[in-house]
Amino acid sequence: MSQANAAARKRRAGGASLQDNVIPTQNNTTSSAQPSKGGLTLPQVISLVDKRLIALETFMKASNTEVVVQQESVSEDAVNQLADEINTKFEMLAGEVEGLKDIVLKLQAYTMEVNKTLYEERIQVLSDMGEKTEPVFDLSDGEE
Repeated sequence: MSQANAAARKRRAGGASLQDNVIPTQNNTTSSAQPSKGGLTLPQVISLVDKRLIALETFMKASNTEVVVQQESVSEDAVNQLADEINTKFEMLAGEVEGLKDIVLKLQAYTMEVNKTLYEERIQVLSDMGEKTEPVFDLSDGEE
């Protein structure tokens, strides 16, 4: 059955078979299991890794103390610069808030003046209407 399927695929693919497209896999398990000639023994590998770790740790300790000293001096300067910048921005914002407060107070005063003027004009109009004895229009239903 599989030969029939392979033949059909070969006919449809125009002569290329499915087996041509498959990448052959290599068996690496046998080559990695065999020890290579001239390599290090297990105790030698352990001692080599131990020496490298000790050298790396001493290097990191030495460089780490230098970085900490530099960070402390840099961080103090950075904190002072940051505090000055924040203080400047705070003063600018306080000035803006004070300006907005003045604008709102002026707007309220203007609104109160306009309302007072409108109220006085309304009183004047109503008093003028009260002096007239003839009604301007009749609001009665006509039912008496």
